[in-house]
Amino acid sequence: MSTVLVTSAAGGVGRPLVRALAAQGATVRALVKNQAQASIARSDGATEIRVGDMRQDAVLTEAVTGADSMYHAAPTQIIDEVPIAERIIELGTRHGLSHLVFHSVIHPEITELPHHTQKENVEKLLADQPVPTTILRPSHYMQNYLEFWEFIRGGLMPYPVSTTSPMGVVDVEDVAEAAAAVFLAPDEHIGKTYDLSTETIDRNAMAAAFADALGYPVTAIRLPPTVLLNPLSAAGAVVGGAARAITTLSPRRVSHLIKGAKEAQNARGIKTWSPQARDNYVQMMTYYDSHGLPVGDLSHLPSLLGRTPTSYADFARREVARRTR
Repeated sequence: MSTVLVTSAAGGVGRPLVRALAAQGATVRALVKNQAQASIARSDGATEIRVGDMRQDAVLTEAVTGADSMYHAAPTQIIDEVPIAERIIELGTRHGLSHLVFHSVIHPEITELPHHTQKENVEKLLADQPVPTTILRPSHYMQNYLEFWEFIRGGLMPYPVSTTSPMGVVDVEDVAEAAAAVFLAPDEHIGKTYDLSTETIDRNAMAAAFADALGYPVTAIRLPPTVLLNPLSAAGAVVGGAARAITTLSPRRVSHLIKGAKEAQNARGIKTWSPQARDNYVQMMTYYDSHGLPVGDLSHLPSLLGRTPTSYADFARREVARRTR
């Protein structure tokens, strides 16, 4: 490998991917939004940094020029991914990009989900262009629930989705490892599309996994899918969950719940998102609340990893060990 450009390099998948590529000896060029993220990318092993909004032509041009290959993942809050993809194709063709790995989503054909439709539109663009391409379709991230980590420490697992919705999930660290494997042997993967799914699980089972890892009860509670637009609508569900768990609460766990309530007000920095991005997020949670999200082909991820993917139970044990030292 030579120079690999990683967009969204300070994100959930970007960080472990930068670390994995650097460990393999690649020169990693990180595209990040600001100087704070630049510092994070450098600490992860990126040796070249480009700072700015990928929607700005000058920023994207500087990032792609001179790169040999590229991992492209658009931030969640970007609504229209097609213009960025069109520009990447144009720049990649002009500058001889040897391999483009596109971070898509599991089941992009689900038309009720706007961000899935965006991914599907980009996949269609990539199917008829000259840059050698691999498409990765990750499932719902196990890490998404860590936005409510302090609540989990306190014995509650809130989320704006039904506790019984069946969700296909994957560990982002497995996604990054799979992506690094694709870059390591590009000729084996160019022209292919891979589903990155591990298992199907609902939040009651997720809460049980964290309970086992923490050594005390954790209760999953459903928040209204519209909680992003009206944070006060979550109050009843959280208070009710705490009341049901009152017999097992300790003062220390209550302090975690209080801290969690403060942190949850701006999970993912969502207050900076555009109104349309927020509406799309509510639409996504509403769909998951009613339908869940199916897994994809479960054979793809272990084949890329060369091992059994991380289960949710193993993920919960790992995160508890990391965060309670």
